[in-house]
Amino acid sequence: MVPGCLASSGHPSKVGDDSPISERRCRSCSLVFERDHIRSFPATLPQEPGILYITCRSLLSFTWRNRQMAEPRVWIVEDESIVAMDLQRRLQSRGYSVLGISSYAEEAIEKIRQHKPDIIIMDIVLKGEMDGITASGIIKEEMGIPIVYLTAYADRSTIDRAKLTEPYGYILKPFEEPNVISVIEIALHKAAMEKKIRESDRWIQTMINSIGEGIIATDTAGRVKFMNPVAEELTGVAAEEAIMQPASRILAIESEDTSTEAADPIENALLTEDTITSEDKLVLVAKDGTRRYVEYTAARIHDDEDTIYGAVLAIRDISERVRIEEFIRRVVPGRRETPLIDLLKAEEETKANR
Repeated sequence: MVPGCLASSGHPSKVGDDSPISERRCRSCSLVFERDHIRSFPATLPQEPGILYITCRSLLSFTWRNRQMAEPRVWIVEDESIVAMDLQRRLQSRGYSVLGISSYAEEAIEKIRQHKPDIIIMDIVLKGEMDGITASGIIKEEMGIPIVYLTAYADRSTIDRAKLTEPYGYILKPFEEPNVISVIEIALHKAAMEKKIRESDRWIQTMINSIGEGIIATDTAGRVKFMNPVAEELTGVAAEEAIMQPASRILAIESEDTSTEAADPIENALLTEDTITSEDKLVLVAKDGTRRYVEYTAARIHDDEDTIYGAVLAIRDISERVRIEEFIRRVVPGRRETPLIDLLKAEEETKANR
């Protein structure tokens, strides 16, 4: 913001709309705006004939946001220069920013590493030793950038090879502009949705990893699909070792009163709609023989249509609470519960829910 501009104090600046040249200047600070930026600005601002009222701050913010949304960055990998230039022209006329064109797969990979486009249009058959499918596999593994294949070949073997790289779409030569644009727009939308899902998954996993309870999730067969660090510590089994193993193999839970194996909480959760809560005093025996008093809740995972996907178990270490309870009972004979015990229980629950 230029010092002294009326926009900085919240007052609108006048921009003449009758200028014969393709630019507009804020009359307060002489900041230049392109005609297209003015035209695309919301028409909700107060106007007079020949004058558009605008603030520099609002226009800059709107223009930058509009550019970010309206100009997806594309990299074209195509060894036929006429096809590549035609595609570039068509994309630019539709508001796409073509960052560059590569004829060779090896060159394309290096350029894409540098420029990191939003989407890649990749010809399958290219000059050089590496074809587009191999290059796409490298790009997907290393950078995860969405790729749309451009090809004149639609035979089954080519398509089957291409499918292994999980492309976001196909454009068959000779192509028509509406088809190209629709394929790219769908691919970009799909990539944006997948990014949101990944971000949501990371957020959920971070939250689960930071809570004070051990969390184990299984599929419908009771095989472990996820364990958080607390569950690893309680069971003494690393998540990598536990994945796809039956949960019953890593959960050695005994009843303290009978010293016998307790019922499998995952198995029970898969059989009922209700959330299961442990009632007896239970002992979890870790892989190294460490014994801890625990309590748990378990429930099956299902959607709104009651399709079952598995079960989740939350285990809480209550060893410290049990030791304090037993100490208090020795100090205060005949008292099974005291206000202090109730306070300790409440404090443990508060810690576990943080």
